[in-house]
This record gives sequence, C-alpha cells and structure tokens, in this order.
Amino acid sequence: MLKSLGTEFKVGLFAIVALVALGYMLFVLSPDSFQDRDYHPYYTQLANAAGIVPKTQVKTAGVTVGKVKNVRLDDGKTRVDIDVYQDIKIPSGSRIEIRSVGLLGDKHLEIIRPVVDSEPLPPGGFIQQSTDGNDIESLIGIVGDIAKDIKKVTTTMANVLGNQKGEKSMQNIIDNIEQLTADFKVTSGTLRKLVGDREDDYSSIVSDMRGSMNDLRETSRILRSIASTENKDRINSVISQFDQAMVDVRGSVRNINLIAEKVEKGEGTLGKLVNDDATLQDLQGALKDMRKILSPATRLAIDVDSHGEYRRDQSSQYWVNIIFRTRPDRYYLLGVSDRTYDTVDRREIETVGTKPGETRYLKTERKQNALRFDLQIAKRWYWFVARAGLFQTTGGLAADAYFWNDRIRLTGEMFEINTLDKSIRRNAHFKTWVSALFYNHIYTMIGFDDMSKTDPNTGKARKLNQSLFVGGGITFNDEDLRAIFGTIAILAR
Repeated sequence: MLKSLGTEFKVGLFAIVALVALGYMLFVLSPDSFQDRDYHPYYTQLANAAGIVPKTQVKTAGVTVGKVKNVRLDDGKTRVDIDVYQDIKIPSGSRIEIRSVGLLGDKHLEIIRPVVDSEPLPPGGFIQQSTDGNDIESLIGIVGDIAKDIKKVTTTMANVLGNQKGEKSMQNIIDNIEQLTADFKVTSGTLRKLVGDREDDYSSIVSDMRGSMNDLRETSRILRSIASTENKDRINSVISQFDQAMVDVRGSVRNINLIAEKVEKGEGTLGKLVNDDATLQDLQGALKDMRKILSPATRLAIDVDSHGEYRRDQSSQYWVNIIFRTRPDRYYLLGVSDRTYDTVDRREIETVGTKPGETRYLKTERKQNALRFDLQIAKRWYWFVARAGLFQTTGGLAADAYFWNDRIRLTGEMFEINTLDKSIRRNAHFKTWVSALFYNHIYTMIGFDDMSKTDPNTGKARKLNQSLFVGGGITFNDEDLRAIFGTIAILAR
C-alpha cells in the first residue's frame, strides 16, 4: 500500500512520527512540563556566575523549587533572575549559594533558609549571596589551610629538638631527677639521728614521711625506666630523625633562596617575566585575548526548533532550525526547509507582433526547488529582534516582537525581493505570523504567506485569505538534548 502513495506523503508521515517520538521522550523526561505552574520572580547578585545559565535548577534542602530565568551584568555584578514555584515561600533573611555535585558535576543554586522562621520575602525581592560556601572548592581551601598549620608545628618541634642544645636539655632533666632522689636518702638518714630516743614521739611523723618516700621511690623508678638504655635509644632515634628533617628543610630553603636570587636578578624565563614589564604586559594581553576568544564558547547555548506549515493552496512546508546563542542578546540561526513538491510559476504575457494588428503570447516559467536553506544572524533589544541573512536560500530581512515573557511572538519577513518580473509577485515575498508557546516547548502559529503574489489568471495580487496558513512545532534546548541522550544511553545498556 505504501508503494502506491507519493514521496510527499512518505516524507510528511516520517516528519510527523519523528515529532511525536521527540515530544514523547521530552515530556517523559520532564513530566512537570504539563504542569502549568505559576512562579514568583526573585533575583540575586553573584560575584562569579560561572556555570549558571538560563533554566539552571534552583533548590532548597535538596528539593527543586524553581529555575534560573535570566543571567546578565548589572552595575559590575552578575544579576541572576530566578523563578520560584508560587506555592514555595522564601523566608526573609535567606541566602543563596552556588553548589556543585562532585569535582566535575553540574552546578545549581541552593537557597539556604534561616534557622528561625521569618516573614516570607515578597515576589521580586532580593536574595543575598551567602559568604559561607561548603562546596568542593571551599573544602579544598580548608584542607590547604590545615596543611599550612601542620607545617608550622613540625617546623617548631624541629627547631626545639633538632640540635645538640635540645638533647643536652633533656639529659639535664633526667640527671636532676636522679640527684633529687639521692638527696632524699641523705635527708632520711639525718632525720633518724635527730629522732634518737624520741622515736615514739615522732613515730606518726616518720610513718607519714615513709609513705611520702615510697611515693617518691615509685616516681624515681618510673623516671629511671623512662631513662633506660632502650628508651634512650628510641628518644635519640626520634631526635636524629628530626635532625635529618631539619637538614632537608635547610637544603630546600637554600635552593629556594638561590631561585629567589636568580628571579630578583632577572635571570631565566621566570626572572624576565617578573622583572621585565614589557614581557608581563605581553603575557597579560595574550591572556586577555584568550579570555575574549573562549568567553563566547563558555556561554554558548543551543536551541532546536522543528515546525510545519499547511497553506490554503493545499501545500505544506517543514523546517528544522538550530539556534546558537552566544549571548543573551545575540544568536545565529542555521536551518533547512523542505516543501512537499517543487513549485513552478507559469505566466503568459501578451506582446505586440511584428505586423500591424498581430498579437503574440509569451510563456514564462519559474521553478522553485523544494529544499531550501536558512542562515541568519539576529540581534535583540529588549522585546524587539532584528534578523538578516538567507531566508529559504534568498537574501532577506526580518523582525520579531516578543510579549508576555516571550510566550507570544509576532514576526514579519521579507525575502525573494523581485524588481524585474512583476508577473510572479509585485514586490517581494512577504510573510507574517503570530505564534503562542505552551508548556515551554510546544507552540502554534497562524499567518499569511506570500501576500504580494499575483494571480496567474487575472495578473493581479491575490486575495489576502488565499495566503492564509496554520502550523505548529516543538522547541527544546541543549539541556533537554543532554537528558534525552542520557536516557537513551541508559536504556541501551
């Protein structure tokens, strides 16, 4: 049965099936697209918004509560406009942080609520950036500070024990303890002579002193065990290791001093870089140029648009466009369109013959191929966008007007400018339409196409209702593409 159908029907059927499949995958991956939720706008200012782009998730306590609407510069800082679900209340005093998942993970904005509940922040309010970050970059900085503190402690111990003076001080402490024990023995003998016949009188005193002496003997025994040959060797081993460490540290410091002297004298590449202002300025200029070159690539966002049109003359046309957004106010469009069949305009022009009263008719044909290309550059000012470039493989201009948070779009295009053959169309190919966006991905459109085209029977411009067309399409960005391909990869395993 399919063999009996024309090529045009097969192409149209394939396009419809592809659109249905893409729409199903998109809404399965984003089920909240069907939820027509209302948002409350807020904004914040970030010192560095690297990795934050429109539609970046906004979370609180690990739960998604909104998305980033727009990112732009405002008085030297990056202003980020966010939309939060209407049923989510943001308390006053909340702070916002940039969080990342893993060392290479995606980034999102986290709203940190205050410990004590407060009045909700009104819509359009300002959420201040938190200064106490706990992401991966902050943890790396804390580890670096701990390593510096440990290095200071080891350096101090090496300075105290890593020389002969420290070893001598420890030996003197042990000798003093032994001398103190000997003095106690002499003192006890003297006390026995003094007591003499008064032993009974001083029996209680002696017994108390005997207990004290026993305690001192135990202390002396413990100290002797610490100062034994085995433990002394261990202490000497520790001190020798500190001495070796100090030798290595002194060698490292010597090498650092030599490097610093060479740098200060301007020797070597690093010395020239530090001391030669011209070299440093050239390096700064090169880095600045590299940042300018790489900056658009880091902010690049890609949108994909696919739509079709059905006209009053029973013809149809399909588009697939890829939009490269290097900046919020500028983008480039690359697209291809395919009509259901090639169009041929035929005209008969009445001319005067060579003989008196003779009339001749000249037939002309103009063929337009089905496959056409679009290559355009666009610039936006607030709600107005101007475009220029190729429109269906011919030069032209266009203008777009956006309303209601970019959900309503009014467009006018002019291309195939005709200045010679007035039998095809009067001036140029004029096209205008209005489109409405639903669920952030699906849109419908209605308008008029080729309004200045002439009627082959009358030679006059055809009626406006004869150029009427309707259409619809689907649009999604690079984040949706990443989710689609990620799901396909998981299902393919």
